[in-house]
Amino acid sequence: MSLSKLKLDPSLNGDIISNMPPNITENILSRLPIKKAVRTCILSKKWRYNWVTLPELIFNFTLGNALINRNDRLMKFIDDVLSLHRGPISKFELSRHLCIPNTQYIDKWILCLSRNGIKELILCPQPQLKHYELPSCLYSCELLTHLELSFCTLKRPPLFASFNFLKSLLLYKVEFVGFTFENLISRCPILERLKIEGFTGCTDLIIYAPKLKSLVVNGFCKVTQNISFNNTPLLTCVSLNLHCYGFKPEHLNPNEGENISRLIKVFGCLHGVEKLAVGGNFLKFLAVDFVPKKLPNAYYRMKSLDLEICFNDVHMVSMALCLLRSAPNLQELKIDAVTHTNIRPQFLEYRDGPEFSLNQLQIVKINSFGGWKRQLVFVEFLLSITPVLEKMTIYGYKDIVAEGYLYGGTMLELLMRFPRASPEAKIEFFETAGLVDVRT
Repeated sequence: MSLSKLKLDPSLNGDIISNMPPNITENILSRLPIKKAVRTCILSKKWRYNWVTLPELIFNFTLGNALINRNDRLMKFIDDVLSLHRGPISKFELSRHLCIPNTQYIDKWILCLSRNGIKELILCPQPQLKHYELPSCLYSCELLTHLELSFCTLKRPPLFASFNFLKSLLLYKVEFVGFTFENLISRCPILERLKIEGFTGCTDLIIYAPKLKSLVVNGFCKVTQNISFNNTPLLTCVSLNLHCYGFKPEHLNPNEGENISRLIKVFGCLHGVEKLAVGGNFLKFLAVDFVPKKLPNAYYRMKSLDLEICFNDVHMVSMALCLLRSAPNLQELKIDAVTHTNIRPQFLEYRDGPEFSLNQLQIVKINSFGGWKRQLVFVEFLLSITPVLEKMTIYGYKDIVAEGYLYGGTMLELLMRFPRASPEAKIEFFETAGLVDVRT
């Protein structure tokens, strides 16, 4: 039906906007930014209160060079929206562009949300000199399925409080007062996805989560930190990018008399992991106590391994080899090759004999390749134990000046002279300017 005919149709008894079906009205409002959705109240009398039943409230403001009075107006706007809202609120999102000078606003908002069936809560305001404390009524949001918090402090929850429906938890620079991270996770019985950004090591990282499938942790930790995974049978994707500090010589003296190695404490229960990424100097953290040749239980399901290795550090290289020996079905390997010139290199024998080979490995990527001898020996070793390798891609940098470094095609010619277990293996070599050459 044409627009002209709609205007002439006497059965409408009014304008098109006022007579829209409720499902169309709701669809339109759900696609508008919250401020524009509120402004639709001026369209007609029937639209005046349509926005007050919106189930999702997303305050994603861009302030630019925001002044304090501008921020205050936005705080009041959010306050007014929540006070006028009617019905359930399934999602509430607050962007990082908003500064919260005091907690009275956010305390009131969370209390309101806890009474309206909130399921997805995202609080990411601008960072302050001091983290804001979340009110205890947060633990009354019993229907939460997704929770994302930034720059805040969590206080001890009530004794029997729990998030029985929470499946996804994201924490960015969150502090704990009066309780531990372990205590929080134990209150999330069906948690499937956990991401921690800006981890500071203020609490031990002990995870007991029988339904957890994905884990990402980025940040810092002390060498004495207690990190372990307990009862995580469904955990398939793990990324630990941690920079550890406080190392002493006694931490890294191999001692096979220890009852259990740090590596086994951390990774011993990850039998079902399929994708594993270890960054920072966390491999060195894992080397505390002693490094076993391989794990007692192999990672038969692991298909992808991503490692950051300092090739001057024998402990990190030994740990990388231990993980490789423990992943017989590995298909893809990525290495970030770090070499610190202030660390004296130590000799490490790679050769394990014919009993060790990666019979499923097809793809290898090596970043930050500096052409150091220790890196070249590692590449030669990988080529010799990968009978079905399809492609090895190496990214080198001319600004990494190594003794005897060979540039461009000369480096590729050297790599091509290494014996290869796979006759089909293709080697690509890139430098800063781009692809140098491809050889098979």
